[in-house]
Amino acid sequence: MRGQTLSQLGLVLVVILLSALVSIGQPSRPRVAVAVAAPSPVSEPPVDQSWDLDADIGALMVISWKGTIGWPTVRPLLLANHIGGVLLFTPNFGGSPAGVRAWSDQLQTLASEACQEHPTLVMLDEEGGEVANVKASFAPPWPVVMASGGPARVRQLEGINGSGLRSAGVDLNLAPVADVRTNQADAIIGGRSFGASPALVAPLVGAAVQGLHDGGVGATLKHFPGLGGAAGDPHVAIPTDSESEPTWEKVQMPGFQTGVAAGADAVMVTAVYVPGLSRDRLPAMFSAQVVSRLRSQLGFEGVIMSDSLSMGGIGARWSLPQASVMALAAGNDMLLLGSADPSYEAQAIAAVRVAALSGHLDRTKLHESAVRVNAMRDRWGRRFAPCRLPATT
Repeated sequence: MRGQTLSQLGLVLVVILLSALVSIGQPSRPRVAVAVAAPSPVSEPPVDQSWDLDADIGALMVISWKGTIGWPTVRPLLLANHIGGVLLFTPNFGGSPAGVRAWSDQLQTLASEACQEHPTLVMLDEEGGEVANVKASFAPPWPVVMASGGPARVRQLEGINGSGLRSAGVDLNLAPVADVRTNQADAIIGGRSFGASPALVAPLVGAAVQGLHDGGVGATLKHFPGLGGAAGDPHVAIPTDSESEPTWEKVQMPGFQTGVAAGADAVMVTAVYVPGLSRDRLPAMFSAQVVSRLRSQLGFEGVIMSDSLSMGGIGARWSLPQASVMALAAGNDMLLLGSADPSYEAQAIAAVRVAALSGHLDRTKLHESAVRVNAMRDRWGRRFAPCRLPATT
């Protein structure tokens, strides 16, 4: 176990070096990191030469940008990197359904012009209550309020929400919240959770997934392995949930199990230390021991997505290029880059490419992740007009 821990921590030095390679000519960004021995490159079988490395890497990336940044700045990043998804926030589109639709239309037009094989997923957070980026009548109330109506009412409300989002051009909702809120010192979940009891929360999570699907959008469970038992807010500093593995299995796991059984398309892994579930002293999103539980313990076959890699608790310790490589090495399929700075997110994408070419990221696993992501893009992404290649003479 000690050797595994050193190997995982050793990845930090590798990504520091990779980050330096892709940061030449960019403004310096101070970051804190510890230099330790680098792990050996991944040993893997011969790579299928038909795989497109840039397309595979791009599919795994979700970019975002500040509200003041316009299409002329975003378009080149999308084109150059085969980006799989975009995460929109209210300042990007003004909060109206028409504003989201305008961005969605531009993205699908670009997909056609660029002869993409798969749609670019449009994502946002529409959980309910104040966490609703589209300010519209279809947005549901706080989950804790929805809970009083039981599973049937939750499914109905989320069906209305999903239908409204679909009409606005949204493909994937980063909801529902599956956390069970058991710690009153929690500073991030609050009314975003359906409640404080797994017996209450679990069936409502499943109903929410079904409702979003009824409405025509994909559903994302969050925040694995659970934030409701931790004090604090990972946007400020990475919290610690000290509950034991048996307690976690009884309290936090059921909501995710039920959501997976209901057909959730993605599960978001967050930044929380869970010493009861892993011994590597890494936040859950960087811990292969935690991430792998989604496959081995919950039987999840969909897309594993990182929470924002630019949250304050992460950014204080790791640069975005470092965090991106570490998240993929841990088993995440898709990355919420989250810096709102297209040039910095381009550095992260470049660092992943260098890590793949150097063998520090498993090329086969990257392709398998891209296959999972592309299946989700094809299922929920808006159809776009097929491109017309120039006629050859």
